[in-house]
Amino acid sequence: MKNRLLATGFALSAWAACSATAVDVIVSPLSSFGSGDGWYAPGEGGYSYLGTGNLERGLAFGNGELYLVSRQGGVNVRRLSPITGTDLGGLNVSGIAGGTFAANMVGVGGDGAIYVGNLSTAANANFKVYRWSDADAGPTVAYDAAPGAPRLGDSFAVRGSGADTRIVASGTGTTGFALIDPTLSTGALISPAGTGSGDYRLGITFVDSDTVIGAQGSAPFRVTDIAGDTGTLMASLATAAASERLIGYTVIAGVPLFASVDTVSSAVRIYDASDLNALQLLTTVNNTSGTLAANANGTGSVAWGPTFGDTAFLYTMSANQGIQAFVVTVPEPATTTLLLIGGGLLLGARRRRS
Repeated sequence: MKNRLLATGFALSAWAACSATAVDVIVSPLSSFGSGDGWYAPGEGGYSYLGTGNLERGLAFGNGELYLVSRQGGVNVRRLSPITGTDLGGLNVSGIAGGTFAANMVGVGGDGAIYVGNLSTAANANFKVYRWSDADAGPTVAYDAAPGAPRLGDSFAVRGSGADTRIVASGTGTTGFALIDPTLSTGALISPAGTGSGDYRLGITFVDSDTVIGAQGSAPFRVTDIAGDTGTLMASLATAAASERLIGYTVIAGVPLFASVDTVSSAVRIYDASDLNALQLLTTVNNTSGTLAANANGTGSVAWGPTFGDTAFLYTMSANQGIQAFVVTVPEPATTTLLLIGGGLLLGARRRRS
């Protein structure tokens, strides 16, 4: 009886420990992507729109495709297969011009509209956002104004659909971020108290329509609440490495997850974001190999892809280091609990036999 109680106690204690800590997550390379290792390396297969010349920084998922912004040979917004990375053709880019870079970052709304932002590098230079209603349409100008930021377009995120679409963007030297309504073609610079220059410059992501997280590396991630044209700093989150800069948020099977990319090593870290006051690191993964080209500007993108029940695809691109693709699964807690209880009972049975 004593052994049985010990075994049951072991199982319940293990279950309690599991319940009190971060959720489990299983991450593996998307083996069909690239050359079969989950990594589309720069120049792989002779592909010219993904190289090491600091020409690719924007990547997003939507409409069942990946969208890659490349300045190789001019302005390009390429459509890639999310399964293999194969190039499916490019968007119509007629009329895209202006800015330090005419096209830099990309995002997709919930209605399938595709948005591409330029890079502006002066407070009096217009930040410009283009919109495609779908992959077969031509671009229209959704925003073209100077909200007063010294630089915009290094980071970029889109949320919502139709009239509820919102865009955020920031850049080096900018305190805070621009909040843009592409339907009304209006924008405002939001500078939350307690944040500093560049805190949102290299990574920015929506948590919901009124909450964003910003990153620059070598400083905490900034969780910010938006109300009208005002931003309130809600939390500053510590990270595992100072070079984590590119970020993306999603929810899988009811579990909020936050992905970041180390722009030095291309390592991808996935955190449990259930508590936005304290991220819990779940795992670190990396599909790359060999010596990587330096990402001197710390730029790139994180794109959460399609979700199938408890599983989602994750795509990351640290500039000059190719595109990685992962399969991320959040197992049901009941499965873990049953395994723990079963292991505890088995341990008890072995003790009784000994």
